[in-house]
Amino acid sequence: MKNVIRLLIVVQLLIIFVPFAVAKTHKDTYPVSCETLWRSVKDTVRNSGKYGIIAIDNVEMTASFNIGGNLTGKRTNSVVLNKQGDNSCEMQVQTAFSGLVNNDYGDFKKRVDESMARLAKERPREETAKPAAAVVAPELVPAKNVKFPEGLKVGQSPDEVKQVLGKPQDSLDMKDSLIYIYPGYKLIFEKGQLADIRYPEANK
Repeated sequence: MKNVIRLLIVVQLLIIFVPFAVAKTHKDTYPVSCETLWRSVKDTVRNSGKYGIIAIDNVEMTASFNIGGNLTGKRTNSVVLNKQGDNSCEMQVQTAFSGLVNNDYGDFKKRVDESMARLAKERPREETAKPAAAVVAPELVPAKNVKFPEGLKVGQSPDEVKQVLGKPQDSLDMKDSLIYIYPGYKLIFEKGQLADIRYPEANK
């Protein structure tokens, strides 16, 4: 009988102290930015349905969460990201218990990896597509000894020019400039005022 009691005491002590004895920090380095990895970490903690959120810090990229229940015991784990470079990030997972019955670290890492793969497919195309090439105006060169057509002068507005010449064949609207294209020449407006007249290089 005494031996049975001793055995029960030993088992209870193991249940209490073994989880703390095997608590460990696990480190993994991912070839992505910490911002990219953090999206998957948050998605795993929030949306996997396996964790009870204690705290999430977007600035420090840290999270604490509970896992487990009555049968396996509730355990508190945490994760923190450490930047290693522009495209390298270390994930540290601190587990209260891992191995044998529970594998908190392995399960968490697997869910993060699955989240990364899923989010990469769901990312909008415009985030990964190459930016469109900027629209470049046709090559223009200053006209030599050419005056403005009759009725035009420096400083006129686009509307005033259209009253004299009519609607242009085409136009190019850029940041601070506007180009009206007429047969044989182009009128340049700077900040809403007629500033110059130019010819296409081919007609120089």
